[in-house]
Amino acid sequence: MTTRALVRTNDWDHRRIHDSLRASVVSAEGRLGGGLLRLVEEPLLRRASGGGLLQSLRVEPAEGAAVPDALEVRTDSGAALPVERQPGPGDSVRLLVPAVDSAQHVAVSVPGREDESVAVTLTPQRRWTVHLVHHSHLDIGYTDPQGRVLAEHLSYLDSCLELTRATDDWPADSQFRWCVESLWSFQQWAAARPAEQVAEFVRRVRQGRIELTAMPFNLHTETCSTDELHELLRSARQVSDEHGLTLTSAMQTDVPGSVVGLVDALASAGVKYLSVAHNWAGRSVPHLVGGDKLPRLFRWAAPSGNSLLVWVTDTPHGLAYMEGPLLGFDTDYGRVDDLLPAYLTALATRPYPYAGSVFGWSMDQERTEREPYPWDVLHLRVQGKFGDNAPPRRIIADTVRRWNETWAYPQLRLSRNEDFFTDAEARLGEKIRTFEGDWTDWWVDGVGSGAHPLSMARTAQSAVADAQTLGTFAGILGADGAAEETAGAAGVYEAVSLFDEHTWGAADPWTHGHEHAHSGEQQWHWKYGQAVRAHDDSRSLLDRAAARLGQRLAAADGADASYHVVNTCSWPRTEIAEIWLPESSVELRRPVEVHDARTGETLDHEERAQVNPEHRDAGRFVRVRVADVPAAGSVRLDVVAGSAPPEGPRTEPPWNPTGGPEKHDPGESAARALAHAAPVLLENEHLAVRVDLARACVSSVVDKASGRELVRADAVVGFNGYLHDGYTTAGGFNHNSSRTTASDRLEHLGTRVVAPPAALIARTSTATAESLVYETRPGGARRVRTTLTLPRGIARLDIDNRVDKDATLGKESAYFAFPFAFDDPEVRMEASGGVTGSGLPVVPGSALHMRAVRRWITLAEDDCTVAWVTQDAPLVQFGNIALPYAPFPRTLEHDEPATVFSWIHNNLWDTNFPSAQGFDFGFRYSLACASGPAATGLGPRTAAAGSRPLHAVRARAGATGTDEADPPSPPRDSLAFVELGDPRVRLVGATTPGPGDAVLLRLQSFAEEGVTCPVRVDFPVTAAHGADYLGRAAGALPLADGRTTVDIPPLGTAAVLLERP
Repeated sequence: MTTRALVRTNDWDHRRIHDSLRASVVSAEGRLGGGLLRLVEEPLLRRASGGGLLQSLRVEPAEGAAVPDALEVRTDSGAALPVERQPGPGDSVRLLVPAVDSAQHVAVSVPGREDESVAVTLTPQRRWTVHLVHHSHLDIGYTDPQGRVLAEHLSYLDSCLELTRATDDWPADSQFRWCVESLWSFQQWAAARPAEQVAEFVRRVRQGRIELTAMPFNLHTETCSTDELHELLRSARQVSDEHGLTLTSAMQTDVPGSVVGLVDALASAGVKYLSVAHNWAGRSVPHLVGGDKLPRLFRWAAPSGNSLLVWVTDTPHGLAYMEGPLLGFDTDYGRVDDLLPAYLTALATRPYPYAGSVFGWSMDQERTEREPYPWDVLHLRVQGKFGDNAPPRRIIADTVRRWNETWAYPQLRLSRNEDFFTDAEARLGEKIRTFEGDWTDWWVDGVGSGAHPLSMARTAQSAVADAQTLGTFAGILGADGAAEETAGAAGVYEAVSLFDEHTWGAADPWTHGHEHAHSGEQQWHWKYGQAVRAHDDSRSLLDRAAARLGQRLAAADGADASYHVVNTCSWPRTEIAEIWLPESSVELRRPVEVHDARTGETLDHEERAQVNPEHRDAGRFVRVRVADVPAAGSVRLDVVAGSAPPEGPRTEPPWNPTGGPEKHDPGESAARALAHAAPVLLENEHLAVRVDLARACVSSVVDKASGRELVRADAVVGFNGYLHDGYTTAGGFNHNSSRTTASDRLEHLGTRVVAPPAALIARTSTATAESLVYETRPGGARRVRTTLTLPRGIARLDIDNRVDKDATLGKESAYFAFPFAFDDPEVRMEASGGVTGSGLPVVPGSALHMRAVRRWITLAEDDCTVAWVTQDAPLVQFGNIALPYAPFPRTLEHDEPATVFSWIHNNLWDTNFPSAQGFDFGFRYSLACASGPAATGLGPRTAAAGSRPLHAVRARAGATGTDEADPPSPPRDSLAFVELGDPRVRLVGATTPGPGDAVLLRLQSFAEEGVTCPVRVDFPVTAAHGADYLGRAAGALPLADGRTTVDIPPLGTAAVLLERP
């Protein structure tokens, strides 16, 4: 019985792709013997029995014709060439003729009928060497729940050992080889296998039969912190040290882009080579923004001077890492015999070997200036199956062996990445070009699909760094176990990196099955859980470090409680500190005062009630402004009995008539706000901020020092204005956004709304801040409640936009706009491990319409610098908003030269990322401005207010349980541990890298030229060394009286390892 298909084709139809590839390399066609024949010159060379080489001319019948039984090949002069006829793929035949050294015109005909011939030109063929890199692309999830995926990858490594044994006596080029794409798989496998099996595996690595690569898995590196980038390579260091191996290569697969800081991190780990496979997925158009000028082999340099030799493959070269299976390497020799010659010809003669019939590349009709591939050495990824998480298979080795027995060229070799790179570098040398800068990720918009867990992960990144710093300070003061915080950080870094790993959901993320690619809900629980684990464990680690530090800090005599407010940043800070004062220390009814121990001054403070008080510790929060907290140091605050009643409620108000989370009567608070002398104006010593309730935005921010207005008056969306887009595309269809293309007609933009007028909710003046709250009910959200805060004595505006929205499969995005009053500013944006911005180089083909920033953006013009900071939402678009479908046309009529659009959430993807999200949490921003020398370092200094807050550490030395054999020092009014002499350099964190007493200072420079940074420490040090972020010492540094200097390259990182007595 014949089965008829319900649908004749689909986007994944390989027959269409293969037919297009074959058709693209036809050399000539004509009729012989009444039938239509196509002649294809193939890059196949075979050794002739009498010496020399033969090249192949394939004769392919078309339109139902048959290849004549006899064919001859004659030159222009009529001389017949010797021909060996062989069966070709399918119904074709191959005519093997002597290889030519220059172009030669010939004619193919049936003997005796030379008047009917097909002319074709024979050309010299490259003597290709094709390095086949056999690996499995690790998606932690996507094809199966994460646990099943990881278990299968362990089984793959068992199979690899069997396959290496089975091919030991084969010719070297065809022996089975395997590249472990993600080192985490090997680490898990080694922990679950007997020592003898691990030893055999390591022996195979040393033999060059298996390659371990340095990255633990594939990530969205834009979401990594600077220290996390380096911590990613800790596993490579551990594996190298434990087994005596050198890992020279890294792989980054699927994700089309990486941050510039990755170069420094990999280089510091000894990695020289990086193989990337960029899956455009229909949502990337690098060839339209300069990517057609990027060679496949190039040297990627960071501003620091570090560089990697990079090989890149992508979608139009064969569905990225699927290029081998697309050519049949996962199927059989016959498929490879058919397709590989056509692929190599297309590669050598066309800008891209495939046309737009390849899924995920819909913009192929655009003009391109890309040159065909120029060299004769090639890196080609192969997998055991056409799919993610594919197994290792012997069929590839079988194919290579048979191929090399048949053809002299192309030479196929199962290789490691290192084998290819050393071969290519030896052949090409100075021909390899260098490109510098950030390589922006085209997929990074997907991280907006998990706004709340992304915020939790970003909080964890800050907390884990501060926990290690506090633990290190405790060790400097003599606490035991200070290295435990640094050791404990490993689990937090692992969790946050597993969240940053590129697989954010199932192939069909909207599904709720429990296996395979339809386990969307289950896979998202696992992924979300990594952010929760990172967040909770980092807070626990921070709490433990603070307790350890507190045991070395003495309280003041007579104080009810003493706290050291600790600054983990490398510059002095004036900031608001929040102290938790438990009822067990001071009963709630008792008034208190807060004294600055340096001067004895009573500091103005406000009190805030405990939240969820029935279920949390009893007490109150005390907020106080602390001036000039030393760099990497602390100030002691003493809480004593007071006489005046405190400002602010000590208990949470009971109002809650609806059963919801609201604890304040908005009617009463609004009435109080409207009674304020200036209800929509906030002012402190530095800034004046005015709100336009009709537009639900900030209408003015004035810098009082200069009188300059910072808000663009004619912006299409107001400052901190909310904007929501709805799209006409449908959710719940796999890869639908990958099939969707846009035009300047903006046909997919269904709705665009800004916020309606807002209601004033509250206006308060306290001892620490002026604040204003307004609320609006816009499209795409149940409500948006904005809290504006001007801290007293601090030139900064803090914004908290709490968005309450429901989940929907309807396609949507939301933004907050921040239009600044500049015409042509110099822009700098913090990237993971570096900086990008106007005038700084990027790798050609980087995404230009969006990017993810770490924390801050600065805009500078006319001696005025503004810093804009985002704590929770990293995605930004600058100057305009792109319709989020390729080729990403702009949607606003005019560009605004200094408007930052904070892209807070979206659900655009129809695979790999969540299809819907609901949440109720705040997106936090800060704004500051400065001029002259004060503008130096404004970005990181403004960002620190939210990401690196002052930590109030309870001084508990002398309390019950203190070690009397090692008493702490008497109470000190302040401490200072580390000071950096260049404001452009920041202390990323201090760690205790081992069981000894050494201290590691992790530094990052935002200077665009190399700096020699002075470092001063206020604790005994016997030696100083340059080091990497993981604590491995390099050369000695000069040291005198606790002072040293360290050279830091432009926009680079460095570390100082300090030995203590």
